[in-house]
Amino acid sequence: MGSISRLAWVTALWCVAVPLASAQVTYPPIDVPGAVVTSVEGINVAGDLVGYYADSNPGTTHGFLFRNGTFTFIDYPGADSTIAFGINDSGLIVGRAVKGTGEVGFTYDGTKFTAIRVRGQAATTAWGIDSAGDIVGAAGTLDSTRGFELRGHRFSLIYPPGRFGVVYATGINNFGEVVGFTSDGGDAKGFLYKHGQYKAVTFPGAMQTETLGINDSGMISGYYIAASGFFGFVLENGNFTSLSVPSASETIVVGINAIGQVVGAYTDSNNICHGFVTSSVTSFLLKRAGR
Repeated sequence: MGSISRLAWVTALWCVAVPLASAQVTYPPIDVPGAVVTSVEGINVAGDLVGYYADSNPGTTHGFLFRNGTFTFIDYPGADSTIAFGINDSGLIVGRAVKGTGEVGFTYDGTKFTAIRVRGQAATTAWGIDSAGDIVGAAGTLDSTRGFELRGHRFSLIYPPGRFGVVYATGINNFGEVVGFTSDGGDAKGFLYKHGQYKAVTFPGAMQTETLGINDSGMISGYYIAASGFFGFVLENGNFTSLSVPSASETIVVGINAIGQVVGAYTDSNNICHGFVTSSVTSFLLKRAGR
């Protein structure tokens, strides 16, 4: 793998959180018929959704594309499980397939799968993709994983200063800004890589924060863990907005598109996991700010 310079780790934390009852956005559910679990992981500007579902065997997952009200299912050839993590505005999909004891990242254009493997690593995951086809993800083992950016055929390391067992690069926008998260054994912290610098992203008062998506406006999406449970968030101009599906016991926010729709999953009172896509969070924030 190539590498990028580990410049100064900017330890400023965004510290303004806005507690809002579900942020007054809507959360239409997305459910694969017959599935016991559905999670939406990515969304593009056209509103195409990708994610995964589990059927009667919870240990086996299948990817999906949801476009214009229709599901198309995605299974990497020969894989035990498949997850579609991201989709760019051209419709190119990235994800991960589990094959035996190994994992392979992939792109999928609707017809053809192309494998992504970091040489010498047992597992590679492709997580996010921009309009130019640049991909971010992670590779390594269960105990030692490093983030990467793939431009063309060149891998570059994504690794904030410090010592971490796990680093995932999870989202990239069209300006090359990358988000992800680190873990040193269970305590996840988000980060933003921008203009050659890393900045920590931590939801105020949270025990853990994972930053998972970023759009071209610089709005970041993810989720945090607090004493009272799991909640989604968006971060815009230094302000966090907490997101929670009404009546859900847990809300996980993952991806975000150019108009500020976010996607993810929530657990209901019957312990069933549903996917969702919101109305535009950006529109709500503009109205709240009187803009």
